[in-house]
Amino acid sequence: MKLNTPVVSIVIPNFNYAQFLVERFESILNQSFKDFEIIFLDDASCDCSVSLAREKYGQHIVHFEVNKENSGNPFVQWNRGVRFARGKYVWIAEADDTCTVDFLERMVNVMEANNSVGLAYCNTTPIDDNGLVIDKDFYTTYTSDLDSKRWLSDFQSNGLLEVRNYLARKNTITNVSGVLFRRESFISANYAPENLRMCGDWLTYCRVLHHSNVAYISSPLNFHRQHTAKHTKNSVLDLTYFREFLYVQDYVARAFSLGLEERLRAFDRFLGEWDRLTISNYGRIGLFQTLLVAKMTAMAFKTPKCLARTTFHLFLNGYKSLKGR
Repeated sequence: MKLNTPVVSIVIPNFNYAQFLVERFESILNQSFKDFEIIFLDDASCDCSVSLAREKYGQHIVHFEVNKENSGNPFVQWNRGVRFARGKYVWIAEADDTCTVDFLERMVNVMEANNSVGLAYCNTTPIDDNGLVIDKDFYTTYTSDLDSKRWLSDFQSNGLLEVRNYLARKNTITNVSGVLFRRESFISANYAPENLRMCGDWLTYCRVLHHSNVAYISSPLNFHRQHTAKHTKNSVLDLTYFREFLYVQDYVARAFSLGLEERLRAFDRFLGEWDRLTISNYGRIGLFQTLLVAKMTAMAFKTPKCLARTTFHLFLNGYKSLKGR
């Protein structure tokens, strides 16, 4: 165990992911870049996560904490990890994800080359529970509605422009395990918002980029585990996701002084999410909930044109919710 200050602090937040912990730890210990510390935070798991991590990897962990009760919020764990961290950079390596052996080396090199970069991120590929790639082109497809070519190659960008042009419309950073933060930038951004459960990652990135720049690596260095998450389903059906989506859009509009055209692009994105999720694999949003989404939308986007379009989507999605398709 190193006593000197590490370059990178790796925070592993875990909740009931014992089946993936060996792969996660091995992906970290096999990194070509070795100057790091590991912080393991368990959020009251009821599987064998704690015993497995302690017995098999305890000698590699500098801080091991187990919550007595589940926090119910991943961003509480993010912030706890950053407060324990001693490194110049922080990697929140979620317990069920994995990565290539050169992930840290490449991410650190990018940030060391430019002190203005507050976060770097890479192309992220979704995998299933067995580690099989679900869609190797997922990320470029996901970002193609914003720009079909931009994310095909590495780039560095001004943080303010990155948010105004892209993150104001959608969260282009799809998985925190594919992100390396400059610790001081994360702290200066007032940590992650603990009042959000679904969109706190998106808001965190925007806050960090308000005062720093961003770097992107186009190589697929990170692999994000996809699950049928009950909390995601519930957050869609009880409208938490929509409330938080609008909350982040409102924050960005105010903090980054978005113009009318930029606000309308963000509005279009929200309408797309509303349409997509009215009937989805998460379930069916009922008529009363559709009315509530319309009310939230009207309160957030009050121009006559937006109100007219909100009314149209109220009828469209109300009809879909009644028909169930």
